[in-house]
Formats: sequence, structure tokens, C-alpha cells
Amino acid sequence: MDLDHDDLNLLSPAELDHRYAKLSDIEEFVLKTQDYQAGLLSPDAYRTYRLTRGVYGQRQPDAYMLRLKLPGGIVLPDQLRVIADLTADAPLPLAHITTRENIQIHHFGLEAVEPWLRRLAEVGVTTTEACGSTVRNITQDPWAGLAPDEPFDTTPYMQAIVRFFLRNPRALSMPRKFKIAVSTSPADRAMAAIHDVGLIACLDEQGAPAFRVLVGGGLAAMPRSGLELHKAWPAHTILTPILAVIDFFQEHGNRKVRSKARIKHVLRKLGDEAFTAKYQEYLDKVLLDPPPTLAIPEQLHPPAKAWSMTALQLPAELGQWARAAVRPTRHPGLVFVTIRLDQGGELHPHELRHLADLAERFGQGWLQLTPQQNALLRAVPVTQLPELYLALQAAGLAKHGAGTAADITSCPGASTCALALTFSRNLAERVAALVEDRPDGDVAIKISGCHNACGQHHVATVGFHGALRRVAGRPAPHYRMLIGGQVGLNGAIFGADLGLVPAQRVLTALDRVLQLADQQARPGQTAGDWLRSQPIELLQPLLADLRELETSATELDFWDLGASAPFLGEAASAGECAA
Repeated sequence: MDLDHDDLNLLSPAELDHRYAKLSDIEEFVLKTQDYQAGLLSPDAYRTYRLTRGVYGQRQPDAYMLRLKLPGGIVLPDQLRVIADLTADAPLPLAHITTRENIQIHHFGLEAVEPWLRRLAEVGVTTTEACGSTVRNITQDPWAGLAPDEPFDTTPYMQAIVRFFLRNPRALSMPRKFKIAVSTSPADRAMAAIHDVGLIACLDEQGAPAFRVLVGGGLAAMPRSGLELHKAWPAHTILTPILAVIDFFQEHGNRKVRSKARIKHVLRKLGDEAFTAKYQEYLDKVLLDPPPTLAIPEQLHPPAKAWSMTALQLPAELGQWARAAVRPTRHPGLVFVTIRLDQGGELHPHELRHLADLAERFGQGWLQLTPQQNALLRAVPVTQLPELYLALQAAGLAKHGAGTAADITSCPGASTCALALTFSRNLAERVAALVEDRPDGDVAIKISGCHNACGQHHVATVGFHGALRRVAGRPAPHYRMLIGGQVGLNGAIFGADLGLVPAQRVLTALDRVLQLADQQARPGQTAGDWLRSQPIELLQPLLADLRELETSATELDFWDLGASAPFLGEAASAGECAA
């Protein structure tokens, strides 16, 4: 069934204009690399430059990761096929979807970068400013354009913001990385509340497209929810407040202590009132010479027609899969279909090629990556669900439980990251097996290999981050366990600290917490709701015996999950996510 994009007012792949690469970026990379290899550019200067081109040093010596910048998490079929080819050429042929809707390819040498960049540029994919102290990949609600609760499609605005700041000298060499997210409704599916700048679509008092503007959100050390600067800034001039924030950050961000360089630290230092007043000074300056007004046609969405999928008569297995994977769009008869990807969004080359084929055959014509490290097909007719399910089964991509407790979010951890302490993906695999049969749609489990929160553990119902504790002088791998986090209508709520749990005992700890939630939840209350409502003091006694290692530790307690050697208790190096 071919979709009639005109009748439904949907963007087609041809209209999307989702190509951002420039050959000049690659030529510059070649020259800089030659200068570095000839000793004309210092290692530190080259590293700083290399990161701005998305080439990131790994934990392993002389091994690199390439981060592909995919604005809004949108990736076209021809782009997926090239990414599959490059992944197949990597020593470890795996690609990973990140929580920022990028794709990363790991374990290759520096000599591979130039030909890879050229192949990517042929299909419009760039790595420029995917890392470094730049405006990183701009993320967006995966439902944008089809969400039942959105006032308008944010996609054209997201793309305009990307194009304005990409390669913009005013947004380069910032004190630290700068992250922007765009949500289509107060539900905040893009988690705008935890970004340096978060935009949430709304209507102004005249009923015109606008954005609620949040600033200074973030995770890692000292997490905080974004401060509202504007309730409804006109959408067609949205570049103005963002540029004012960046100008403010350029002058007031901490360039001496990188751990305190993000704009949330400026906000924390000044306080909400003083920060807002100082921002207004920069906004006034930008208004004297404002950036371009966006010439985007105003297309408001009327209230979505209510429709239900409960009447669908689906065979038992298909129905079980669909209950988790399928959600209604604003158009009756068209649905979102989430494809669950485990191991931190892991994809093999053949799976990438299958996804390209599926994106062409079903729905809107492209694949959408999600902050939950899954893939999404958009605007799939419900009549095609049986055919799609068979195609997913044939591709090995029909795993049940998308969006349930078993659908774990995880950073790469110590498998590649120099800063990580623990093998977070190994824990994710074991946690998924433990909770595989749970139907919960509101229990989100997220795991990071260190406190830096690439796995977004702070905003999980149950979150974990890698840590260490010394027992009898030996480093033992642990995870700090957080309970009750989420991002939603009321901004970001961060999980309460349940304390450190030995890595080998985390599964027992999680099982106890979930069992108690199941037992104590009131009729009609979910386990997730119960966990988010409980004082942490109620849960701490559950884990007291698990935390005690002084008399009960075995040799296994000094080994991380799935490790091939005893726990070292330290990062491999300073790492480059701080660079």
C-alpha cells in the first residue's frame, strides 16, 4: 500500500532534504591529519579538531569510533545501506544507536576515516560537529509530524536549526558540548528538559506555532531540569533565543574546569533570577542583528481524531508483539511500529540493510532512531501489520517487548569507552533476560558505565551507573542504583539514590525491588507508578545484605559481569568525552 503523502499532509523522503555533508569538510580533515602526521600539529590540537569531525578515541590503543550525525534521528534507506557497508568493513562489524539518535561505528584505524567520510558524503551523511565543544546532534521526538498530541510538525524547524548552527563560527570552540532537543508536545518524548536548550512545541496566544524554551538542563554530575526562559517564543524566529543562549555560554562558560563547563553550571552558579536577567542582555543584543526568520509555511494540526487499535483482530503471536510495538498516529489507520534493538541499540550490517528495505516497503519511507536506542517505522497502515511482522521475523528483528521493562537503554561502557568503569552492556543483557516477561510499559531501566550518564540513568524508573568500592584494599565493581526518575509533563525528575550494589548482585537487587513494587502497588497502580511514589528509605533495607561485602565477598565479587580479567577499578585513560 503506497501512502498518499499529499492527502495526509505528510513529508515524503524527497521533501525531507535530509542531507548535510560537504566535501570541503573532508578535504580539511585530510589536510589536518597530514599536518598531524608530519608533526606540524600537536596531538592535543589534532585531538580537539578530530573530535569536531566525529572521530573519537576509544579505550583500546589506536582504535577509533566514528559518530554519524543524524539530525532528529532520521535516516534514509540509501544512507542505511552505506552505513551497513562501512560497518561491514570495521574490524568489529557492529553499529550502535545512541541515546542522542546517532549511529556509531567502532574499532577502526585512523586510515579508514577519509574513505569512510567520502562514502557517507555521497549520501549526505556528515560527522561534522558530532563530537567536541560544538552544537551536537539535535534530537527530536520520534513521533514528530504524526504525534496525536502535537500542534504542528516540528521537523522543518529542527532541520532549519541544524543547518543554521552546523559549521557556524559563532557556535564553534564553545566551553563545552551543547545539546539541543525538540519535543512536539508537553509529553516531552525528546526529553527537552534535560538539554542545554530544550524546545517544546506549543501555540502562542494568537494560536500560531511557538516553542516553550528551556535552558540549562542536564544529567551527569549535579543533574537539573531546564529553566523556562520563554513560555511561547514564535517558531519562525526560534533561532534568536538559541543564538542568545550560545553567545551567553561562550562568554560565561567555565573554560578552565571542564567538569563544570556546561551551561547548567552557569545557571547553578548565578541562580535562576540572575541567569534570566543576564540572558536577557544577550537576547537584546541578538535582536539588534537577528538571525534569519524561518520561511516555513504555517501548518497547524487540528485535534487528532480519536481512534483505537483495540478492535484490531490480530492472531495471538502478532497481537502480543503489537501490544508493545505498535502505537496510533494522529491519522486513523496509520501506526508507529517500534523495532526493539538490544545491547545498546546494536545492529549488524545485514540488519541495517534489512531496515533499509523495510523503510522503503512500509510507512513513510525512512527509518527513525529513538532515544531508547530503537528503530521506528512511521505511518504504517494497520492492514500491513501481518506482512510487516513476517518481514521482521525473516530479518530477525521481530523481538517482542519494545518499550517494556526488558527494553533496556545502555551506553557502550567499558567495551569501548575509556571513561567507563563497568561493562554496562553486559549488565543490560542480563537485566533484559531477568525482566523479559514483564509487560510493564512504564518501567524504564537505563544503565551507564560511569556517572557521566550517557545511558541516561538519572531519568530511569530504575537506573544504574558503574562505580567502584574497595573491599579489603581490592577494587570491586559496583553499580549505583537510582529509583523513580522520569521526564514528562512536569519536566525532569531524577532518581533517588538507593546506594551502591556489587555488580554480581545487581540482578538480585533489581528482582527484590520489582517484586516489592508488584506486591505493594494498589489496584490500578502500576509498578512504575509505585516506585516513583515511594520514599527511598522504604527500599534501602531490601538491599542491606547485598551491600555487605566485608565478610561475604567471594572472588567473583571482584570481577565485572562478563569480564575476562579482575576489575581494575579505574578508567583506561582520561577519555575523550571530556575533550
